[in-house]
Amino acid sequence: MFSDGATQVFEADGQTTYVENGHPTWGEWYVDDSGHFGSFWPPSYRATYDLRWTVEDGAIVGLHFTELGRGSRFDGRYRD
Repeated sequence: MFSDGATQVFEADGQTTYVENGHPTWGEWYVDDSGHFGSFWPPSYRATYDLRWTVEDGAIVGLHFTELGRGSRFDGRYRD
């Protein structure tokens, strides 16, 4: 879950669903040759991110995304 209440689910087959204000958007995720996380949102939006674990009290609780080239940052937390 993101700080604005949006959620995103990453499936093992590379599909992803992002839901913001009850409106779903479907895309694809992948890891590129350099080990960066990438996403594709039809019809043409692509983004590449550096990912870091978010750790609290020794437990992984989420992911920190930094978009390469643009510098946008997002913090997501795992849902229980």
